[in-house]
Amino acid sequence: MRKLMGCLWLCALALLSGISLAAPKGEYVLGAGDVVKIQVYDHPDLTTEVQLNNEGGLAFPLIGEVKLAGLGYTEAEALISKKLVAGGFIKKPNVNVLIVQYRSQRVAVLGEVNKPGRYALDSSTDLIDLLAIAGGISGAGGDAVVVLRGEERIEYLLSKLTQLSNPEKRIIRIQNGDTVFVPRAKQMYVYGEVNRPGAFKLEPNMTVMQGLAVAGGFNPRASKRSVEIHRVNTDGVLEKVPAKLTDLIRENDTIFVEESFF
Repeated sequence: MRKLMGCLWLCALALLSGISLAAPKGEYVLGAGDVVKIQVYDHPDLTTEVQLNNEGGLAFPLIGEVKLAGLGYTEAEALISKKLVAGGFIKKPNVNVLIVQYRSQRVAVLGEVNKPGRYALDSSTDLIDLLAIAGGISGAGGDAVVVLRGEERIEYLLSKLTQLSNPEKRIIRIQNGDTVFVPRAKQMYVYGEVNRPGAFKLEPNMTVMQGLAVAGGFNPRASKRSVEIHRVNTDGVLEKVPAKLTDLIRENDTIFVEESFF
C-alpha cells in the first residue's frame, strides 16, 4: 500500500511539473536569452549558470532539459524542485534561481516621449523607469499612459500613480512585448487680445481664468468684459458663448478676448 501511495505521489508531481505556470503579478518573466544561476542548497555540485536557449529552456544536471520561459523565478524554483523530487534525486530540495542577466525583454515606447523607439531591457523595469529611459514625457504629452499587452489595453494616470502612499502600488511592471504609448495631451486655445496667444495643454478642471493666465493674461488692448468661449457642439456647429472667469474649459475650446474700443 505504501509503495502504491508513493507511486501515485510521484505521478502527481510529474504531472504538476508539466503544467505551464504563470508568474505572479509584478514578477519578472523569464525568456530566451536570459542568463540564470541555479543553486540547490547543500548540493554545490548542481550549481549551474547558463543562458536560456531560443526555446526558453536549459539543461540542468540530473533532470535534463527544463523549459523556464514564461515563468517567474519563484515558479522556476518550484518546477526544478518538483522534477528533482519526481526523479527520486533529492527528497526536499531547496532551489534558488537568480537572474544574472536580463536579455529577453523587448518593448516599444511610442507617442509623446522625447526618445520614442524600441528598447531591450537589461533588468526588471517598471513603467516610471521605462518612461525615464525613453527621455521622459515631452511637452506635448498628457497625464495618461497606455500599456498595450497582447489584446489588453491598460490606461494609467501618472498623477494618480505618484500620489499613491504605498510604494508597491506605484510599481507597474513592464513585460516582454509591451507597447507603451503616451497620447498627446488634451488642448485648448486662447486667441485675441492676450500676450501669448496659441494652443495650450488642458489641465484637469481648468478654468477660463487659468487659461488666460497661461496665455500671459490680457494685453493693453483687451476688453476684459468681452471674453467668449468658442465651442463646437455635438452637431458640429460652432457656438460662441459669453465666458465667466470661473467657467470650466473643455477639450478643444477656444477662449477669445475681444479688443476694447475705449
